[in-house]
Amino acid sequence: MVEAADCRYPRATGIGKVRNFSEDVSHMPEIKDSDVLNAFKGLMAADWSALPSAVVNEAKKAVSKNTDDKAGQEALTNVFRAAEAVEEFGGILNSLKMEIDDSIGMSGEDVKNLPEDITKALRLAYHRYTTYLDAFGPEEVYLKKKVETELGTKMIHLKMRCSGLGSEWGKVTVLGTSGLSGSYVEQRA
Repeated sequence: MVEAADCRYPRATGIGKVRNFSEDVSHMPEIKDSDVLNAFKGLMAADWSALPSAVVNEAKKAVSKNTDDKAGQEALTNVFRAAEAVEEFGGILNSLKMEIDDSIGMSGEDVKNLPEDITKALRLAYHRYTTYLDAFGPEEVYLKKKVETELGTKMIHLKMRCSGLGSEWGKVTVLGTSGLSGSYVEQRA
């Protein structure tokens, strides 16, 4: 005879038990040094399209600080590198969007096929975006989701301005925060 408990959904819990939605996802790294932790949280909460100088200065100090928390410093260094890369790549994407706007008009009043150089630039931007996201390891899910959120918006803005892009552009998303244990703002508080 089959027990009723055997027929339940695998994620279901018994009566009176609580299951947190985010208990099986990758969490933020454990950082013991308070200065490194504050710099880490500051970078994760910041808008990476234009990094605030105060956040950059705090991160640089914490990275160069003499501390026993080498793992925390490494995590901060990785986030700082990613933030700088996203800031630079985001600027390139904005330039590409402005080039498209110049070509077809801000509201699309001069609709025509995109010039070949812009088409190639769009393909290259997509390729670099996906290659960069794929480079993150399983222990860096939090960082991948932050990058996906920051750059995904700009990629979608490009996608909205162009027709005839490949179906792979449908994979671009800004919903990268699903599955994180708390928002970055909550983590910073």
